[in-house]
Amino acid sequence: MKILMIPSWYGTPSAPLLGSFYKEQAQELVARGHQVAVLYAEVGSSFHRADNGLIHNVINGVDTYVYVRPNLTPRFEKGRCWQRTRMLHKMYRMLQDSWGRPDVVNLRSSLQGYEAISLCRRYHLPLFFMEHSSYVVTEEEGSATRRRLCATMDAAQVNACVGSGLLQVMKPYDAQTRIIPDMVDEERFTIGEKRDPHAPFTFAAMGQLRPIKGYDVLIRAFAALRKRDQRPMRLLIAGAGYLHDQLEQLIVDLGIEDDCHLVGLIPREETPLYMNDCDCFICSSRTETLSCVLNECGACGRPAISTMCGGPQDIILPETGMLVPVDNAEALAGAMLSMLDKAAQYDRSTIRRLTVERFGRDVVCEQLVVACEEAVRLYEDEARQEDK
Repeated sequence: MKILMIPSWYGTPSAPLLGSFYKEQAQELVARGHQVAVLYAEVGSSFHRADNGLIHNVINGVDTYVYVRPNLTPRFEKGRCWQRTRMLHKMYRMLQDSWGRPDVVNLRSSLQGYEAISLCRRYHLPLFFMEHSSYVVTEEEGSATRRRLCATMDAAQVNACVGSGLLQVMKPYDAQTRIIPDMVDEERFTIGEKRDPHAPFTFAAMGQLRPIKGYDVLIRAFAALRKRDQRPMRLLIAGAGYLHDQLEQLIVDLGIEDDCHLVGLIPREETPLYMNDCDCFICSSRTETLSCVLNECGACGRPAISTMCGGPQDIILPETGMLVPVDNAEALAGAMLSMLDKAAQYDRSTIRRLTVERFGRDVVCEQLVVACEEAVRLYEDEARQEDK
């Protein structure tokens, strides 16, 4: 099939790691014999020439267009939507001239739903929509976010989402909505040993440093754990974001700066090493639609602790880790204390097997292709009904 993917966030020169799972899924579909193109339009905040422009590359077989322009309508979402729509149409015309017409459009997240709807209507393309964003969970019914979600689902032939938390929101709009999780690359993420066998017991987390990730609660939980148990241990938090200085100050205020570290961005190719360097991975989020990092940790055979924030309930099993309430530092500290004693008792091969069986490349790619084919079939059926 010829699949056109429209992600709502993607790697740009200023943020190359953004949406890496979209890129990896596109490349995996190409590896399985499909043709895939990506069109990504971003209205940014920078007016520097180096941060803007239209870039066209073929990356591991994926025909990729990334178009970034400065925002000409600050604090006006309809204006940003209008700009992205024009940018998307421009890229599509360029793509069609060289690549041809796609069989189906695969929109990733309703954050650019209106833009994708415009493109599909203009060029008569079937739409397979897949929601990833936590905004549709955190925003209330009747909000602009929910109205955009509803409009996107109405326009799509097939609707899907990555986890059961999103499914609960989307089912009232379309009872046929299905779950298709993000995949984990089981060849890249494999069971390995710590690079430093003498390192203390290591708790690790990874994600953007922003409130939704709950790192303030995680840091407080680790501080409480250090008071209860004097065994050697450390907490590593990988990622970047505007809360960096605030979290760093919290670490100092709690007096745990010797054992708790913000380690910055981890290059994508080094992520498996980071996962294997930990004894227990932690997701402390307040809301997650799935959590790719939990699956990557699982493919490395490491046990995990996660808050019950949505998507992780689809991932964590008794054989793979523990679940705790959201925003509860005491409960999280208790689970971390338990992991100090029990982490070595988890069977790493079992954790990996259960992860790959549910989230491996074969399973997820098959579901994606089936959804694309179904969207094409339904679109053609609708066209025939209109002709009668």
